[in-house]
Amino acid sequence: MRRSKRPAPGDDQWPNKIRSGSASPYSARHDPDYSLYQSPPPDSNGFHSAQQTPVSSPRATSRQHASGSRQGYHFPIREISDPDRKIPVPRSPDPDPDDDVPYEDTKMLLQPETRPISQEQLVNEVKGIYAGLVMVEKKCVEICQQQAQTTNKLSNEQWQALIALHRTLLHEHHDFFLASQHPTASPALRRLPTKYAMPARMWRHGIHSFLELLRHRLPYSLEHMLSFVYLAYQMMGLLMESVPAFHETWIECLGDLARYRMAIEEADMRDRETWSNVARTWYNKAADRSPDTGRIQHHLAVLARPNIVCQLFYYSKALISVNPFPNARDSIMLLYNPLLEMSSHKGPPVKQESTLSKYSKFDSSLVTAAGILFTKGSIHDYCVHITQFTLELDNHVTRSGSNWKVQGTEVASSLIACMLDFGSEENFLWKAFRTHHDKLNGKTDRPSMDIGHNTDLTTKEDSHRKFWKDNSINTKDFRQAAPAAGDLPDLKFTSADDVTSYILPVWSTTVSIVAGKLGDRNILPFMHLTLAFLWSLSYVPGALVYLENYVPWAKLVLSLNTLSRSGVVDAKIEAKEFPQQQSGTGRQLPEDFPMRGLVWAPYYFPSDFFEGQVVDEDERTLELPSHAAPRAERCLWLGVRLASLNRYMTYNVTTKQFGCTEFAESLPGNASMNTLHVLPPTVERDVSMTDV
Repeated sequence: MRRSKRPAPGDDQWPNKIRSGSASPYSARHDPDYSLYQSPPPDSNGFHSAQQTPVSSPRATSRQHASGSRQGYHFPIREISDPDRKIPVPRSPDPDPDDDVPYEDTKMLLQPETRPISQEQLVNEVKGIYAGLVMVEKKCVEICQQQAQTTNKLSNEQWQALIALHRTLLHEHHDFFLASQHPTASPALRRLPTKYAMPARMWRHGIHSFLELLRHRLPYSLEHMLSFVYLAYQMMGLLMESVPAFHETWIECLGDLARYRMAIEEADMRDRETWSNVARTWYNKAADRSPDTGRIQHHLAVLARPNIVCQLFYYSKALISVNPFPNARDSIMLLYNPLLEMSSHKGPPVKQESTLSKYSKFDSSLVTAAGILFTKGSIHDYCVHITQFTLELDNHVTRSGSNWKVQGTEVASSLIACMLDFGSEENFLWKAFRTHHDKLNGKTDRPSMDIGHNTDLTTKEDSHRKFWKDNSINTKDFRQAAPAAGDLPDLKFTSADDVTSYILPVWSTTVSIVAGKLGDRNILPFMHLTLAFLWSLSYVPGALVYLENYVPWAKLVLSLNTLSRSGVVDAKIEAKEFPQQQSGTGRQLPEDFPMRGLVWAPYYFPSDFFEGQVVDEDERTLELPSHAAPRAERCLWLGVRLASLNRYMTYNVTTKQFGCTEFAESLPGNASMNTLHVLPPTVERDVSMTDV
């Protein structure tokens, strides 16, 4: 028996968005018996059932016609006597001299004559379907709104009536999509689903509103919610196969339904984990088709529980993607709030101890510090947690071993997100990336950023070469990040510039500590992402100059010089072209996918890098021995590219060694991290008075 208990997880597990837009082969895993959910008549309370609108089934598709045409070919049947029953046995189509039936009777029949549908008939069909769809949709909206305002318990028959009503609406949408996307439909007819936002309306009124109603009536509605999730899941799979024009939308809907199924599972944790993986699979497929969309990263952040560092990575990526998802600013607070309450000692002591015991000091200090920056909290609290993070970093990397290959990229990306103030329009680096993209594309507005797709590669390279030509950059002509003011008790962050000035020394110290672990291959994904970010900054005029004082150039040079060159091809390192090669199961490395879609990543990857030969989803996180040489090549190639700027690093083609320029050696480096040390508390002394 399933345990009827309302699930405890937070609200961010439940998909709650509305979208329109445009999924992979799919086979239904669940086939519910629809006959169990027939609509009952209205009850004595006046509750209207779904019988007012008969349940419609999807209209026949071309595949159904094709299968029907095969019925003309049949075999004659003869019966074998049996004491209890008669069993029909197919007779061989070959003539048998003992048979009385002539062979001419067994020939194949001609295909039935079909008449093509005219454009006028198709338009009338679509109009008729839409008229019925609107009526059912209106009824669904009315009932869901009415039930959302009450807390009355519904009977099983009433729940089944509601399921039948919403099933009817889903079938009407299916009919509408099939008719409007008919092979003979005109372009105007094919545009109707987009014009009237039909995918979004189907999700909102046909699925999401009813699922939310069911969710708020848990645990009493658990079985009915399971039935409807399976029903909607099957319909989405059918739409993905029959209406490929909105492939991306169907994939994301399947991911959302899998999240609902995961969230209501408490009896069997293995089932819960299975559905979590199913949802993650659909979202990754959606990310493959829309890599620049931050909304997909937001969904992956919800599934990353209870790994708070991984959650921080995905939430921050949703905010600093090429097309950011602003709603993630609300969802990320579900990650920050418990840690911020513990930091400020506002929560109950028992809850604070429970939260503290869940996570390591490294994880909790990093995420708490990021939360203080995000909420513009206390500077003193930030200094306390970020100092704890830097103290734990060295030992944590050593203890993590190969796990740091994954977590290292998440930490590096999260620190960069803090540097960009999570996509704040006031942040200098964020504005620089957005403005430069608009300049390259000749745009004045910024609805989206398809860097590397719409941007001419020659224009991008010419702009880069012109900026760094002759090493004639004067620091006085460009803005540079202000130094942090140190631990300031009783003061809070007030601007995006404050956030950047306080995270830069932390980022610099983190890079120095990780780069200082010479000979450790587990740090290479972290170094790869960091070097790629620096190279991307060089494409945006003034961006690299803005933070050049905080880049530990000497540590980077030492790390590159001690990097193993086993299997590395020097010609690829020293070439200007991006080093593309087959590595393991494909040409992408595991850390390439976390970088893909970030606002700065298009300046690093070629525009077609994630097309054609792409690593399978199941193999993307696998660390193979064949990854070592390509990863080292990428790091060394990025080092040579940075040396080509002739400002910070040098590269000797003969000795294959890197070096620092005199200018880089004169920079202060990460010495400003000392200013973030926590000040000791002020000790008040008693004032002595002298008797007169």
